[in-house]
Order: sequence, then C-alpha cells, then structure tokens
Amino acid sequence: MKFLPELNIHKITGLLIIGLLLNACTTKSGAPAETPVVSIIAAPLAEKDIPLYTNAIAALTAGNAKEAAVSLTRVTEKNPGYLDAWVNLAIAEYSLKHINEAKRAIGQAHMLQSESADISNIQALICIDDGRYKEAEQHYLTALKLDANNANVHYNLALLYDLYYQDIAKAIPHYEHYLSLLNQKDEKTEAWTEELKDTLSRRN
Repeated sequence: MKFLPELNIHKITGLLIIGLLLNACTTKSGAPAETPVVSIIAAPLAEKDIPLYTNAIAALTAGNAKEAAVSLTRVTEKNPGYLDAWVNLAIAEYSLKHINEAKRAIGQAHMLQSESADISNIQALICIDDGRYKEAEQHYLTALKLDANNANVHYNLALLYDLYYQDIAKAIPHYEHYLSLLNQKDEKTEAWTEELKDTLSRRN
C-alpha cells in the first residue's frame, strides 16, 4: 500500500481549497535566491497579479511544480505580504525537493500567520525530510490543537507513527479519525487500518 503525505493548495479567497497529494513519503508494503523580508501583517493580493497567481495555482494543481515555483516567486516578490503565495511556494518547492527553498517560503508564511494548521503540516513534512521526526510530531500536534478535525494532519501523523516510529497503537486512532472526516471512502487506508488493528490485537 502506498501512502502519500497530504497538503492543501490555497487558492484566491473565495475559491475552493484543493487537496494536493505529493509523492514524497515512503511506502509501507513494497509499495534560490533568498526570499525578501516580509511584513508581519498579511496583505491582500494586488489585483494586477491575480492572473499570475491563478496561473501558478493551475500549474501546481496540474503537477507542474517547477512552473508554479517560478510564477509564485514572482508573486511573492511583488506581494511579500500575501500569505497564500508563500504557502503555495513552499508546496511547490517541497514537491521539487528544494527543501531549503521550501523552508524559506514556509518560514515567511509563518511570520505572516504564526498559528495555522496547514503551515504546521508543511513544516512537519519538511522536518521529516530532514530526519527530524520529533520536531515533525510536535508540528503535527500543534496543528491538531489549532484544527482538531484536519484530516490531512491526522493522516500524516498516522504515517509518522506507523512508518517512522513503528508505533501502530498511536497510528491507528489517527487513521481512524482521518477516515471519519472524509466525504468519500478511502478503501486502501480502511483496509490498512484494519490490518494494523488485527496486528495489534495479535500482539496483545
């Protein structure tokens, strides 16, 4: 069974938030230039830059992270106080495995909004890439304090406990919470969770 970490792509205010799955996590069964200093006060996106941002989000959604990163960098240069551009730039750079660039972008986002479950989720993924699993766990737990029903965070925390800590007793409740929050079935994760529960039962 293949597991993928979950991220959200933030679009212009008023549009739907699209879930983005990035191929950046292990499987269970075989299966740049410095960013500008930003204001600590978030600002709206300039109307003239909306088309550039919209195109960047379309590229990111289509899986063209390289094109998205170039466009989003331009957006952040012109709109250093626009939070969503920094978040999506971090996602684009992370998916390209440009980890230092992703760190810079999510750091700027964190300066603009210090309490965000989505930002903490991305920070955790970056920590995992660096092998800093304890820090990743703390970011996920912080995210759940901010948004206890964030399905993406529950899923990623379950992965952390399952794949990296090998602690299925801790992983199972988060898989279950993730599944309970979905609007549609995830049969693979359901089956995997049941398998983990059977394994745990046999151990006990």
